[in-house]
Amino acid sequence: MNINEALIYYSKQLEKINNDYKVSYIEVQTIIMHSLNINKVKLISEGLKALKEEEIMKIESFVKRRLNYEPLAYIINKKEFYGFDFYVDSNVLIPRPETEEIIDLILDYTKYKDNISICDVCSGSGNIAIVLQKLFIEQNKNIDITAVEISNEAAEIINKNAFNILGGGKIKDIINDDALKYIPDKKFDIIVSNAPYVPLKDKDSLQKDLEFEPFNALYSGDDGLDFYRDFLNIIDIYLKYNGAFFFEIGYNQGDSLINICRNLNIYNTEIKKDLSGKDRFLVCYDFKNKF
Repeated sequence: MNINEALIYYSKQLEKINNDYKVSYIEVQTIIMHSLNINKVKLISEGLKALKEEEIMKIESFVKRRLNYEPLAYIINKKEFYGFDFYVDSNVLIPRPETEEIIDLILDYTKYKDNISICDVCSGSGNIAIVLQKLFIEQNKNIDITAVEISNEAAEIINKNAFNILGGGKIKDIINDDALKYIPDKKFDIIVSNAPYVPLKDKDSLQKDLEFEPFNALYSGDDGLDFYRDFLNIIDIYLKYNGAFFFEIGYNQGDSLINICRNLNIYNTEIKKDLSGKDRFLVCYDFKNKF
């Protein structure tokens, strides 16, 4: 079996779970490149190259895992986010494309700001904090970023990704603690979070791939709002009086969260839509000043 034949053969197998040959073909390309440690150019140019038995066995082991609905990102231990490759495994949530938009919201908000502090709550793989730090370094901005993450394993992954992507320009602090119990020694100008917000009541109706992702990084009570409900109740501990926050939320949670904020005397909140037109972000630019 050569590379081209393997691409066709295994793509047809993955059609069983993807119901889409093109998607399956792209996934198999990724699996083969990862298995053989080659890039896309070599994958194409060496298409007629015969595969060794051990190479076929390696490819088949990865395909078998994917056929069991394990996410491709966990199989290859990599997920691209905002142009950077992050190490991921089953200890952290896989970064999603829509989360990239929260980076843009913060970049726009900080366009004319410097010497500010940011706290990334429920940091996971560190994708938000690390990308922001990388971009601010490139802009020669003096911005301190702190990541707070409850999982020991995830905190280690943040360190790993920070080293791989930032090198010497490290995140200021990586706090391995429960964000609802941790008391920071200073208040921040900005809080950002892609916290768990999936309703537990929806668990059985979601795609099987999600069963591999960390439960506590996805689900937050029956309506999905438990974490944000609790965190907004103590946000004064984290956020300066005129601070801003940027939270990723579920597409149907906007009204509920606006009401929660109103009841807690948190003003100037609004819901931002993602590029697909769905409610996706709860944003507040000046959380205690009532105009």
